Amino acid sequence: MALPSSSDKRIAPRYPVRIHIRFRLLSSPTGEPPEPELHNGNNLMSNVSRTGFFLSTKNYLEVASRIEIEFPLEEFKQVLRAEVEVVRANHANFPNQGRYEYGLRFLSMHPHFRETLDKFLRVAGG
Repeated sequence: MALPSSSDKRIAPRYPVRIHIRFRLLSSPTGEPPEPELHNGNNLMSNVSRTGFFLSTKNYLEVASRIEIEFPLEEFKQVLRAEVEVVRANHANFPNQGRYEYGLRFLSMHPHFRETLDKFLRVAGG
């Protein structure tokens, strides 16, 4: 995988991936009720770092929404789970395709999952 750009001002380097994730809403700033089930829709993580990831999805989310996610890391034969927060939203990039883009920040993750993610990122970084 390619190394992140040196002009990237993020806290942690991001690495390109193509991982389908599942998620469900836990809380939103507009007071929507939590969702009981994980979405199986076409939710694609396209880059990931130790601190967060970029998501494109058909589901509309508000900034400051908290969601539960799970995604497979095939190389490690594991499904990682975490709680994340929507920190950025682009609701206009793919309006004709019904897709939205989000920047999400990891809030909490079991230490075992954190260790696995760190190993995955070390491999991704070469």
